[in-house]
Amino acid sequence: MTEIDLPDLPDLLAARRALSGVVVRTPVLRSDALDELAGARLFFKPEGLQITGSFKVRGAFNRIRTLTPEELAPGLITVSAGNAALGAAWAARAIGAKLVVVMPENAVPEKLAAVAAMGGRIEKDGVTNATLAFERLARLREEHGYTLVHPFDDPFVIAGAGTATWELLEDVPDLDALAIPASGGGLFSGALLAARGLAPAAKVYGVQPAGADGIVRSLAAGVPTPPEKVQTVADGLTAPKPGVRNFEIIRRWATDAFTVPDEAILAAMGLIVRHLKVIVEPAGAAALAGVLADERFRGQRVGVLLSGSNTGMERVRETLA
Repeated sequence: MTEIDLPDLPDLLAARRALSGVVVRTPVLRSDALDELAGARLFFKPEGLQITGSFKVRGAFNRIRTLTPEELAPGLITVSAGNAALGAAWAARAIGAKLVVVMPENAVPEKLAAVAAMGGRIEKDGVTNATLAFERLARLREEHGYTLVHPFDDPFVIAGAGTATWELLEDVPDLDALAIPASGGGLFSGALLAARGLAPAAKVYGVQPAGADGIVRSLAAGVPTPPEKVQTVADGLTAPKPGVRNFEIIRRWATDAFTVPDEAILAAMGLIVRHLKVIVEPAGAAALAGVLADERFRGQRVGVLLSGSNTGMERVRETLA
């Protein structure tokens, strides 16, 4: 690690070794129909087929595996709208640790049920936004001495998340660009780390919902900066601003970050289900929405990260209808 705890390429390679045989190496999917719509050659990485239905388990396991018995003993705690909670719950159970998860009251019911089924103890009463969630987390840590597993602002979490893009670049080594769903910045900063190692010429873009544009605002301001209000259908992309480490990596190496409206995200979600025959949640469809909306991707070979699939079937039915 560097003096400010940024992960580097050896950390990502260590994560690759640690996660080998533990998580799923998800495939690369293609669709001629989506290529035609985008005016580009698209290569999709469907992390919804991952254990727990999202990429988050990569970073969670990579972080928790490094904890000492003394750090594991009091139990672990994280905060999440759902996918980071699921990843941490799976990893904690695999390693034999207890986990408390602070989640919003309005979290997707299927995510709440899955976290509980894997042994995570959920704290959600009165948690109506990210600020209150992090305040509850801090109070519980002070009261019980829990060890924090941060959902994105952690060098081991970033390195673990970066293994998804590393696999994609191994399978498709000549990409011109990458489109990455972005929120707290774990997947985005991990993708930048992987691209620097395997595809330094590739352009890497972060895509955010218009109603949750903390990274776009942060790049404009030069420091992590939240919007006044976070409101989006993509519940997996509701971190108000990027983590300190995530932002430093994004600030240094990202090509750009931009937003798309919720309507475009839901339209992309329907296209993915129809043409790739896999389920995605709204957050998982954001990157395709960005590719379809932005002329910069035309004529390019583009890697598209589909970050997760944890959504209610009612949402899928509404989107397809």
